[in-house]
Amino acid sequence: MRAERGPGRGGFTIVEVIIAIVVLALGVLGMAGTTMLVVRQVTLAKVMTERSVALQGVLERLQVMNYDSVGTGSDSSGVFRMTWSSTSETSQSKLVRVITTGPGVTTATGAGFPMLGTGVADTFQFRVIRR
Repeated sequence: MRAERGPGRGGFTIVEVIIAIVVLALGVLGMAGTTMLVVRQVTLAKVMTERSVALQGVLERLQVMNYDSVGTGSDSSGVFRMTWSSTSETSQSKLVRVITTGPGVTTATGAGFPMLGTGVADTFQFRVIRR
């Protein structure tokens, strides 16, 4: 049983204060871990967006080219390097393969979660049809 406290003797015991500090510390540590995850995801999204913009620029240039001019080539946009080659499928269409190399999302061996890697290559294919 608890002893009665006289007037002016209210407050918290040292055990209650320690428990409150431990709970607060665990909450702050959880928020710090979540913040690191959010920063990593935002960075990965930024790199993926930059890669997509670089690829989109090449695709738009290839699509407006004369059909007979679409062949093999390369270009760079910022830190990304794009190379492309085309092969005739029929007399009316070509298959164009664009390889984008640069920073990108990769999965580390054994980690199982996405990470930022250098020299990551992505391949995109599309068809060009003779007009």
